[in-house]
Amino acid sequence: MAFNLKNKFILGFFIAISFSILLQNNVLAENCHRNADNKIVVNDLSDTPVSHDSGSNYNRDYCNEEPLFYKVKIYEVMVCSLDPYVAGTGDTGANPNFTSCINIYTNTVGKDVIIQPGIKADLFDGASVALPIGTFPYSVIIVDNELTIKHYETYIDNGGNDADIRGYKAAGFSTGTTCYTHDKTTTYTGYVAATVHGKTIISTSPGTGSSLGLICTDSFNPDSPPSDYDYTTEIIDSIDATCDASNDCDSTFRPYVAYQANSDIDGSYAGVLMQSDRRTVGSNRNNSTTIAYIINFNNSLVITEDIKSFEMQFDTKSSVSIDWGAAGGVTNATKMGVDPFKVKYIVSNN
Repeated sequence: MAFNLKNKFILGFFIAISFSILLQNNVLAENCHRNADNKIVVNDLSDTPVSHDSGSNYNRDYCNEEPLFYKVKIYEVMVCSLDPYVAGTGDTGANPNFTSCINIYTNTVGKDVIIQPGIKADLFDGASVALPIGTFPYSVIIVDNELTIKHYETYIDNGGNDADIRGYKAAGFSTGTTCYTHDKTTTYTGYVAATVHGKTIISTSPGTGSSLGLICTDSFNPDSPPSDYDYTTEIIDSIDATCDASNDCDSTFRPYVAYQANSDIDGSYAGVLMQSDRRTVGSNRNNSTTIAYIINFNNSLVITEDIKSFEMQFDTKSSVSIDWGAAGGVTNATKMGVDPFKVKYIVSNN
């Protein structure tokens, strides 16, 4: 792939793995408390079974971890001279302005990239790419808003005994110390409808086995996993997790979040839910199918003829939210929610 630009430099372009969260959230990520055998410690008779303070208290119904497999579909990567983010008003978004942006990657059908801890994934399949010479204060990455993970965890209770967790089963419940993802779809905000994007949304209701997002068992073998161990999907159905003053995320649709400063990316990020043309802001949950992730760098991205490497670090360290609920005094594994990511660019002349 190449651009007809007067000044350009050809080099390999790779995604490196680093790690966190794209969307605005009103709760900080809490990593799961583990024992010496790397099992997550839970109070398995509670609807708030996990600890945020290394076991002093068990008072949270979720904790965050790095997923084993995180799959994202990438459509476009751009660098921009002017700010592409256009602020919305209330619950109505506005179309971004990409007129100053130059595409360095485009795939009209999108490319699925699987991010695994510590492993580089090649976005360009070994091909060279033309990068424009210049100074760019902004970047845009457009991805599918259906994010997927494949992940499992094993649990032990806070008394040192195997935890007995309830999970999905068509009739009744599955039970066991290990719970794993399977092919189900949920929404980021907890919005429940018959379908979104034509996919059946499960309610993840504790107390109903057929509504749970994880399967639990005592016999999970990671070297020979069960055939139903699969990717679970989370649709980012409203991009502002606070939605509005009443915090009714499950009923209110908002397709944008304004710039949020974040030291991990050396800048600020904004997000806009887009329609399938990737240029028009979404107007409802069903026609919003992609996310424009917009970065405003603290220090502009400078691309010169001396550049030797150019990486995008996708941050997924806390991108699986392990969610719980209780019914009848028993802890239910409701789902593993797919939290979005941050991206940091690394440019080197060495």
